[in-house]
Amino acid sequence: MATGADQEKSVVYRVPDKPRLQIGSIDGDGSSLFGVTDVIRLRDGRILVAEGGSGALKFFDSQGAFLRSLGRTGDGPGEFRSLYRVAELEDGRLAVLDPLLRRVTVFSADGGLEETYQVFRRFDETGRRVDPYGFLADGTLVGLEVVEGEGVETHYGDYPGSVLTYREPIVQPVLIDTAGRALPFGRPAPGSETVSQMQMSTGGDNVRVGGRLVSVPFLRTLMVAVRGTRIALGPIEGYMVGVYGADGTLQAGFGGPPPKEVPEGVHEAWLDEWVSGFSSPSERRKWRDRYEEFLSSDSAPATLPSFTSLVVQSGGKVWREVYDPAHTEDDPSRWIVTDPLIVGNFGDTVILPAGFRPYDIGPDYVLGEWRDGLGIEFVRMYDLIEVPSGG
Repeated sequence: MATGADQEKSVVYRVPDKPRLQIGSIDGDGSSLFGVTDVIRLRDGRILVAEGGSGALKFFDSQGAFLRSLGRTGDGPGEFRSLYRVAELEDGRLAVLDPLLRRVTVFSADGGLEETYQVFRRFDETGRRVDPYGFLADGTLVGLEVVEGEGVETHYGDYPGSVLTYREPIVQPVLIDTAGRALPFGRPAPGSETVSQMQMSTGGDNVRVGGRLVSVPFLRTLMVAVRGTRIALGPIEGYMVGVYGADGTLQAGFGGPPPKEVPEGVHEAWLDEWVSGFSSPSERRKWRDRYEEFLSSDSAPATLPSFTSLVVQSGGKVWREVYDPAHTEDDPSRWIVTDPLIVGNFGDTVILPAGFRPYDIGPDYVLGEWRDGLGIEFVRMYDLIEVPSGG
């Protein structure tokens, strides 16, 4: 872990209002985008966009001009059902993760299909649940494995007929090689909290079961960010971020500031709005009672999230998006950038434009998805301008 060494001066970043380049169109040509799930800048300057809506990988030159498209929706080699993450590996090949098909596809640097492998077969055959998050430079996947028999699961209502269920699993961070072998690293930690609502009804000889996840405000989400040889995991132990090397060794941990308490009346206002969507007074009363029981329990969120997104920059700095309960899609986002290996570097603030979500942050650029007022998707690259701290 970081020690008293490396007391170098931190760097503050500034992002201009105007992007360096913009990709996208409303004309339906090759540059139009639908369902962007990831975007990266390759070493030769090309930009690779994972487009989940079409199941395609789209390549653009360094100026944003469309070059070619690879893949489509399907189950065959070079096809995808759920494009999620892409990465340029240290040998120049391109790795693509498809969680729905439970596999990884590898292309050559020029787009030739090289191999497809079912990295999760070993887990699936034994009933183990692993959620993947991204690639390290050597192609190793980073994931979270649910620890069976641990965690919290609480039911409110008439289980299993009509019930509200709160879950907080315990997860183990793992490194997964191309053969599907998993190496645990770090310590088991509470995973992402969920609340689900299930309703069972009968009619004649038929039994119908309907369920959905419910976005109860301020539930805790465990985030994983991967880039090169660095992994960031958080929040752990309250509001901390753990930083690990490619071999799973803990390199540093940092946090702050502590999260604030949930303001009085916020949950009650959310509940009033939520139960108003039920059709009958009896349904509204029934589900209100169950949500009130949950919100009065120790499992209910007592603090606001410390941050809402986590990204690792090339070079290893960690970006955290500050949570702001008053934030809207028309507001810029505020990020704290921390070099975890510099002791005493609590982070500097960077403001990113409204509607922009970063995926790839380099030494002098930030690349991501931006949506206009009509919800049309574009990829934008902004300059990342260094301003010495105190300068």
